[in-house]
Amino acid sequence: MKSKNRRAAKKALETSLAKGVEIVRKLNVAVHDELKHKPEALAEWDAIMAEYADILAEDETKSEEAKLKEEMNEHIARLAADADWLASLSPMDLQTNLEVEERLTRTFAAWHEADAIMRLRARDFPDMLARWEEGAVKPMRECEAIFEAGAAAEKARPEN
Repeated sequence: MKSKNRRAAKKALETSLAKGVEIVRKLNVAVHDELKHKPEALAEWDAIMAEYADILAEDETKSEEAKLKEEMNEHIARLAADADWLASLSPMDLQTNLEVEERLTRTFAAWHEADAIMRLRARDFPDMLARWEEGAVKPMRECEAIFEAGAAAEKARPEN
């Protein structure tokens, strides 16, 4: 229970900090707009903001990681739904249904496209890349192996 409360408190704090940083960003834009014709005042403001620049830069990195995590979760959820659909098919569906085969081909192509994008996006986040490998790439390869084995078995049948 304590762990749940800590996570909730941490999440609330992170949310509040993110809101604060966003307010400072908007304030910075507004102040720059207001002081654009007052170079001395603008220089003072920029000096103040220079102290805050490290926090903004750190927040941007965290924000990018949060966006990446959200996008990754969406891809993994879609991949899981596709894998569930594939698992629900009977061997007869795979052997006799051209529409199923075409959908699988499109699904695998979409998975590979998502994989290329996520690998590129996660290149600076090794933990996220490992999560992608485990949560998406591994199941994707397993599904493709099942499909390829079924296709090979189908081609090996004498009537084909």
